[in-house]
Amino acid sequence: MFKKVNNIFLVYYGSFNTKSGSNIHILELLRNLKKYTNIVMFAPGQKSVDRAIPGIKYVPVIDNKYLVQPSYEFMLSFYLLYSCIKNRPDVLYLRQNSFPFFPILLCKILKIPSIVEVNGIVLDELKVNPNSQSFAYRVFSSLALRSEKFNYKHCDRIVSVTDKLRDELVRLYSIPENKICVINNGANTDVFKPLDPGQTKTELQLENSKKYVCFVGHLAGWQGVEFLIHAAPLILKKCPDTHFLVVGDGVMKDKLLEITSSLGLLNKFTFTGRIPYERVPLYINAADVCVAPFIKDRNSKIGLSALKTYEYLACGKPIVASSISGVEELIESSGGGISVTPESPEELADAVVRLLSDEETRAAMGKKGRRYVVENHSWDGVARRILDMCKDII
Repeated sequence: MFKKVNNIFLVYYGSFNTKSGSNIHILELLRNLKKYTNIVMFAPGQKSVDRAIPGIKYVPVIDNKYLVQPSYEFMLSFYLLYSCIKNRPDVLYLRQNSFPFFPILLCKILKIPSIVEVNGIVLDELKVNPNSQSFAYRVFSSLALRSEKFNYKHCDRIVSVTDKLRDELVRLYSIPENKICVINNGANTDVFKPLDPGQTKTELQLENSKKYVCFVGHLAGWQGVEFLIHAAPLILKKCPDTHFLVVGDGVMKDKLLEITSSLGLLNKFTFTGRIPYERVPLYINAADVCVAPFIKDRNSKIGLSALKTYEYLACGKPIVASSISGVEELIESSGGGISVTPESPEELADAVVRLLSDEETRAAMGKKGRRYVVENHSWDGVARRILDMCKDII
């Protein structure tokens, strides 16, 4: 019998006040699921949030960094209960972050099928967060750990973004493996696409005579940008006309600037700060090589399905990335780059120099990478796989 999914509730605990990969992920999921079904997303409604995006029901919260999440959980319980009574969803889809309890509890009571999406393990996040020793962070982490256990036990299906994360969920929480479906992240292949490098350099006021190495992402400890900075002198020794673009913002920015300054490289790096999502493809297309120098800690344990790697490839750019599970397989399957030992500035530098010195190889890898992402990792494809899962559980 053919099943049709008519109505999905998408519940998100992240803040739209910041630019992050999780925000991009959830908004792309919302946009693409809308093509096939009715969907309403619930999200925290801080006063400064841009409310122009259709399909989002903003739940009022106390706009304080310690109270946003507790107040959201409290107010969400009323909003979600009312919405379920008024327009019962076929499926509730929850992205696991912060410490949600009520959505899955409500689904259990009202017998609404539910899916939980998992992108990481709380205990691993704690290890690499600079605020991990603060009292408030430890309290929130304890709640988040209990939320994980509760939600994974009582939901109907779990979406894991990597194979290793699935294995870790099975090991830590004794979840039946057939309850977990691995769906990697994707790229918006209409936004992230090849553009003329000369035109993008002109628009960004970059010098046409230089070679550019680009990193895009949230400047957090696990991204490993410091290893790119330490690799820079080795790259510049063989390719002196190279300039480095670090696109993004985050808690590590001041420390990264300090390292760059201590090595006398401030004139070789451009730290752009926060860039609007729609302008990120300009920086990627202006680059000759894009990098993802992830560290081992946290990443190697659960693997990675990093948005930046799909977006680099979608723009037709070769990538040099740490050989972390998920990323290494993407590079091998796509033929779109080179994987290197994590936390090795020497290997990172050697791979970047190899690509900067070989325009033909760069072009060939770029074409292969673009083709692979379009065929296998568009957000439309991700949405269709999630919709198929919804049909299985209703």
